[in-house]
Amino acid sequence: MNRLKIRNQYIIPFGGLKEGYHDFNFAATREFFEAHPELEASDGNLNIDIRMLKRSTFLTFEVSIQGNITLQCDRCLDAYIQDIRYNGNLYVKFSERNEHSEENEDIIFLNPAEHEIDLEHYIYESISLSIPLKRMHPDVDGLPACNRAMMEQLKNHTVKLKEQETNPAWDKLKDILGTNNN
Repeated sequence: MNRLKIRNQYIIPFGGLKEGYHDFNFAATREFFEAHPELEASDGNLNIDIRMLKRSTFLTFEVSIQGNITLQCDRCLDAYIQDIRYNGNLYVKFSERNEHSEENEDIIFLNPAEHEIDLEHYIYESISLSIPLKRMHPDVDGLPACNRAMMEQLKNHTVKLKEQETNPAWDKLKDILGTNNN
């Protein structure tokens, strides 16, 4: 799928809509993740529900994202499915001045002459914030569901430290600290 089709997919043309609530539904699938390789998700199936409130001077968007994405496990390097959930709000104020909200990144400003908004970047950021820092297979019955062969290799190559080994330099520092505290 070409990049232009992805970009146009998340545009909401609010100009011709009446004031009040309007509901929109989008999807983020493999094409979205291919267009955003920095997310480090190879695939996904996300449902994006957006409820927009239109007023004459502002717009509010209630955004709900849920589904799953395919990530690489940090432990065994195999692909696994990660559930994703995000709920957030985006506020759009109309202003003829080129303003930017330093305090709140969930507020953006649009020129009153604008008649549409592209939510692709907001959706990208929302998904990015929903990806866990530690990317690992979920445990099954308290045990990692990782690739067993890879886990054996890790176990064989893990350096085991003896608890009794100490560094002589640290021992000297401990002695100095011990004499100064008395």
